[in-house]
Amino acid sequence: MRRVLALFVVLVLALAPVAGVSAHQLDTARALAGATAWLLTKQLPDGGFAGFSGASDPGMTVDAVLALAAAGLDPASVQAEGGQTAIAYLEAVAADYSETAGGAAKLALAAVASGRDPRAFGGIDLVARIEQAYDPASGLYDQQLFSNAYALLALAAVGASVPEAAIEAVLARQASDGSWAWDGSTEPGAGDSNTTALVVQALAALGHADDPAVTRAIEYLRSVQAPDGSFAYQPAEPLTGDANSTALAVQALLAVGEEPQSPAWRFALDALARFANPSGALRWRDDAPDDNLFATVQAIPALARQPFPLRGVVEPRAVARQPLAIEETGCRLFPETGHSLCGAFLETWQRLGGLPNFGYPLTRAYYDPDLGLVVQYTERARFELHRLPDGSEIVLLGQLGAERLPVEPSQPFAPAEPRPASDCVYFPETQHNLCAGFRAYWERFGGLAAFGYPLSEEFVEDGMVVQYFERARFEWHPGVWPERFDVLLTRLGAEAIEATS
Repeated sequence: MRRVLALFVVLVLALAPVAGVSAHQLDTARALAGATAWLLTKQLPDGGFAGFSGASDPGMTVDAVLALAAAGLDPASVQAEGGQTAIAYLEAVAADYSETAGGAAKLALAAVASGRDPRAFGGIDLVARIEQAYDPASGLYDQQLFSNAYALLALAAVGASVPEAAIEAVLARQASDGSWAWDGSTEPGAGDSNTTALVVQALAALGHADDPAVTRAIEYLRSVQAPDGSFAYQPAEPLTGDANSTALAVQALLAVGEEPQSPAWRFALDALARFANPSGALRWRDDAPDDNLFATVQAIPALARQPFPLRGVVEPRAVARQPLAIEETGCRLFPETGHSLCGAFLETWQRLGGLPNFGYPLTRAYYDPDLGLVVQYTERARFELHRLPDGSEIVLLGQLGAERLPVEPSQPFAPAEPRPASDCVYFPETQHNLCAGFRAYWERFGGLAAFGYPLSEEFVEDGMVVQYFERARFEWHPGVWPERFDVLLTRLGAEAIEATS
């Protein structure tokens, strides 16, 4: 069955919907979530994704497979209801589509990204077909440099050897302005950002990221970046960026160690996210506002910060843990971890107690495909961005307390009777009491909306008095923090992160 993005019934209570507090990385994560969700609705029953004719197209399907893998979804498990997977579709068309080096290369990249063997994909040895296409006279696998770049990426992905002459052939076709043209032309003005960006990724994948030619190519990309941070296909006056060119340029920057989400690159990921339509799909350009499948599948790997080649399904949390340490408008940078809290997550973190309650951020805001939500981990919590039926958004703490419950609940988790004590409140919803200092802390710092219902009584665990809630675990530390009712939240966020490291 198609993976269904999670839908949650949430309690809003004391938390107001988020409005006008989005910023930078949160916008990028939101765009990735929307684009991925939209893409899943576009798969056809035969497993493919439509090309420009409206029928399933191998090239578009490969792009969709790479997009899904970059977003953290296993393409081999994604399928339309009652249909087959994208991988099954590609295996069925592999014999015909791999007759060209470019086609074989794209299929090989899809195979590697989905954990399949590119030497036995649909009964075809895709690597052999690429290698057999090599022309010693020209040094190319495909006379079109764009397709040739795919061939180099595929060979890099599988660790196959590439003749030095193949590298030299590509370098020899670089124009004086640092660009490459899809047809290999070196005439002034013939180059384009798309071919240039893909060639840069191929050279980087083969260990040539530091070549002077790559440096010149990056400067060419800078020359076609518009003031709003997007990238144009070719130089023009004025520069008009589009989603496809911006996505490929972002991937190229990532491939050579540049940070596209920095002031030096005009927050290029933000610029890409701004092409997102309300549906979640991306438009090609502002003067072509319709939802565009091609723009969407090309944008997703860039939004997920993944250059080519993908060597398996991406683990989004692992990517999100990599510090950026970049000052961003609407964000607060924490040098202690190199991560920022931005927009709605920062506002909620501050309003519900800040550093003493939740600790430092441990990840960037990112799209979690398992939850179907944009999330961010701090030391003691997981912040989640939920969309309400009216289209507004609300930030809630993830149910880390419930996720940590023992497999075989002990007595403290069994239903309890109401306590007669005056400082206790009883919750019939979960049949547990909340008393004294834990109650005071719970009420002071967000109550039901922040922490959820109690899931246990107070009891001793790990040598301290604790109590479990849907979204937290309270610890009692008498005499340590009287201004906070002597309560500390367990480092559930850190524990969740460490469990997958």
